[in-house]
Order: sequence, then structure tokens, then C-alpha cells
Amino acid sequence: MRPIIIDEDTGRRLWNSAECATHIGVSPRTWANYHANKRTPQPVATWGKSAPLWDAEEIKTWHQNRPGSPVKNHPTKHGVDINEP
Repeated sequence: MRPIIIDEDTGRRLWNSAECATHIGVSPRTWANYHANKRTPQPVATWGKSAPLWDAEEIKTWHQNRPGSPVKNHPTKHGVDINEP
């Protein structure tokens, strides 16, 4: 079983911090530092009291365009797709 979070209003996939970290190829701790230093997009929702959630498509676009991104100048490299089995 691979549960996912979908926003009921928009139908968009939401990622938690671990999924965001996996997608951009960093540790969850590094993602947490990026977020704490306001270097990530803002979360679109919160799961429970303290678990932020990000729009997966927004994270993919941000990662592709962010300074230092390994995929920015390599259109054939798209990072890790956590949606693949």
C-alpha cells in the first residue's frame, strides 16, 4: 500500500517534507533547513498541528528552476520521481 495525500478542492497531489526532500535529492534534515531559512516555497496546508504539506507540482517547478538545481541545465534529468513504483 502506498497512501498519498490529494487536496480535495484542487485534486492536486500534496507532499510532506520527506517526499519533497526525496524529490530534490537531499536529506529530510536538509529540506527542514531550507524550509526554516525560507528557501522553499511556502506550504499550502498543514497535516495535523505541525506537519506542513507542499503542492507537488509547485515543488517540481521550484526545483527545476532554483539556483544550483542539478536539473536546471539538464532537461533530460528530472530528479527522483517518487510517484514511480
